[in-house]
Amino acid sequence: MNLSPKVQITKSGVTAEDVAEITGRNQDVVEKARKTQVYEFSEDHTRRIVSQLKVISCIEKACPSATVVPVGAQETILEYSSDPEHNKVWEILKVIFVSCVSFFGTGFTIMAYHNDIGIRAVFEQISSLITGEGSKGMLTIEIAYAAGLAGGIIIFFNHIGRRRITHDPTPIEVSMRKYEDDVNNTLAEVWEREGKTIDAP
Repeated sequence: MNLSPKVQITKSGVTAEDVAEITGRNQDVVEKARKTQVYEFSEDHTRRIVSQLKVISCIEKACPSATVVPVGAQETILEYSSDPEHNKVWEILKVIFVSCVSFFGTGFTIMAYHNDIGIRAVFEQISSLITGEGSKGMLTIEIAYAAGLAGGIIIFFNHIGRRRITHDPTPIEVSMRKYEDDVNNTLAEVWEREGKTIDAP
């Protein structure tokens, strides 16, 4: 039995197959174990943490002859939503908001940095040293710098539109995975400390 660290549920009754991957030699026992109910959500709860021992206990009660070998997470975080379509709309709105904040915030940060260091004066000085003349409108070095800045951002984030440049995870994906793991671990520790984790009796 491989327990998932986090699961989103759209039904009130949670079965073992919703929270874990279960395999075995006897398919009849495996199917019965998968259909075993491990938790029932009430209307006033949308998030619960169920321990690995609780899932094992429920499976062993339903299948006394089964021997459960646990792997994976020690607890699983259950998030219940009876209206997944509403969640999708909310997720889209959050993505749009975060994208706008990131885009305009990053643009403002770059402009503020360039204004702080006087990048225009630096470009004019470099241009006059190379050409021996003063600046006349848009400098070639400014165009090259802008193209290099855009290229560096694309390479760093490993995306051109929806296409990935390499198969490696992007820095944002790595950061989000670490953040998600930290949140899950913190939730599990806090709920266990407060005695809210659903454990085996």
